[in-house]
Amino acid sequence: MKDIINFRRMIPVLTISFLFGFCSTIHGSKSSKDLCSGYNFEIALDPNRSFIAEELDKTYFKPLDPQFLDLGFSNAAIWLRLSGKQKKQNEKCYIILEWPTLTNVDFYETNTKGKLVLSGQAGTILPRNKWSISWIDHPSFQITSDKDLLIHIETRSIIRFPISLLTETEIREETNRKATTSSMYAGFIGAICLFAFFFFIVLKDQIYLWYLGYILSISLNFGLLYSSAPRLLWPELPFWQNHGVFFTQSLALFFAIGFFREFVDLQTYFPRFDKVAIGLLIFSIIFGIGSFLSDLNFIFSRIFSIVYILWIPTFFTITIRLLAEGQTHLKVFTITWGTFYSAAFIYVLWILRILPSDPFFLYLMIWLFPLEAIFFAASIYQRYKNIDSTRKRLEIEMKAAMDRLAEFSHLTKANSNPSEKKRTEKYKRSKIQKMDVREILSRIEYLFTVETIYRDENLSLNSLAAKLDLTVHQLSEICNTQLNTSFPKFLSYYRIEHASKLLKDPDNLNILEVAYESGFGSKAAFNSEFKRVTGLTPRQFRLLDKTN
Repeated sequence: MKDIINFRRMIPVLTISFLFGFCSTIHGSKSSKDLCSGYNFEIALDPNRSFIAEELDKTYFKPLDPQFLDLGFSNAAIWLRLSGKQKKQNEKCYIILEWPTLTNVDFYETNTKGKLVLSGQAGTILPRNKWSISWIDHPSFQITSDKDLLIHIETRSIIRFPISLLTETEIREETNRKATTSSMYAGFIGAICLFAFFFFIVLKDQIYLWYLGYILSISLNFGLLYSSAPRLLWPELPFWQNHGVFFTQSLALFFAIGFFREFVDLQTYFPRFDKVAIGLLIFSIIFGIGSFLSDLNFIFSRIFSIVYILWIPTFFTITIRLLAEGQTHLKVFTITWGTFYSAAFIYVLWILRILPSDPFFLYLMIWLFPLEAIFFAASIYQRYKNIDSTRKRLEIEMKAAMDRLAEFSHLTKANSNPSEKKRTEKYKRSKIQKMDVREILSRIEYLFTVETIYRDENLSLNSLAAKLDLTVHQLSEICNTQLNTSFPKFLSYYRIEHASKLLKDPDNLNILEVAYESGFGSKAAFNSEFKRVTGLTPRQFRLLDKTN
């Protein structure tokens, strides 16, 4: 614990660095009002995908205003007609379809003979070197004449994006700004990942690996959707661009659920829901594989939307219940992850077209994610501190109980001293007033230290009381008033002490054998109780002991 940096001191530094370095721009329609004005858009839908560019009649088209396509998922082919004339000829204008995962886009120009000819293509089915303009992140085309331009779109992705008209200078400024922002964003997230890996190395706690996987998968997903990464890092890999979005979403779901299970200890507090969470982990793996083998984007999107709509309220319900039960270390976690997942919930509603097409709802998650990552990491650290303080408190409590047992085992029979009487006063009708408490405690000490009775998995308050010729109430009162602890805690501590000694010998027993040898009836019960007392799982304890 002394080797760990106090992460809370780093939060202000990281937050200021982020706010200074990261600035996201809403990607709404950014058409130049001066140089690229004078153009009009019209739209025609082709439900059967049977139209041919040369045969399209102008009567098929309807005005498109504003310059925004909002059709959701559609099997129809979309035809756009750009007509008009550039008012100022200082620079050539470009048309930009601002969505990164459009499957296929064809650009048709009217040649000198008045015929439409295919002049350019773009889309995720093509390597970047075959795009009409490869240096722009989104499908784009340069307007080279005053004649009509036809754009043909067929896509498996959602259709909900703006159409921009910009000059080359404006595009390059925007592209450079976006690339810089993406680099800063990636560097910031990279620093968070290094902190997570550092904590894993120091603490040997796999929760930090879950967190690291969660951060990386979310960042990859954002990189595919919002950044210049596809153009800069894998320009000739259209397959990854086309399938990577849902694959990284599957990874994010997998790591998020795995982290949540570990962080709140679902197996202990909500065992039934833990089984549901395990089912979701399996589902996310299958879903990730399916996203590589299929192009059914609509189905993937709908399934993801349903999962998140159900998962997010469940997350809130569980964490609030745990908070109500006194697990105050979950406060920061609930606020930060809850805020981010609220933004994710809004994003899902945007995808389902329940919310309006305002880009604010689309970009809200990416704005919140870095801050969420910082305070999220802090909440993990707070959890570790809480576990460590609980462990130390239990150690002190159990040491006092064991010392008291040892003290009584070496004393001769005598009247109870005033402190003992004071402890029994809380029992208005004490069951042990006329008993030789010292003798009973001496027998308990012998049973636990010599006969190691705690190794019997069937040992309980009832069975020990019967062995001592006491009632359950009498034995419970002795534990509470004389040892200042409850019987379950007392029994657990002896078992954990014994297990710790066995775990320190790597050539001795495996973890399941250690569990049975120490009096636990199952590996799950052993793992849960060992972590509650020591703050580590048995495996982590063994690894840490090897390291030391």
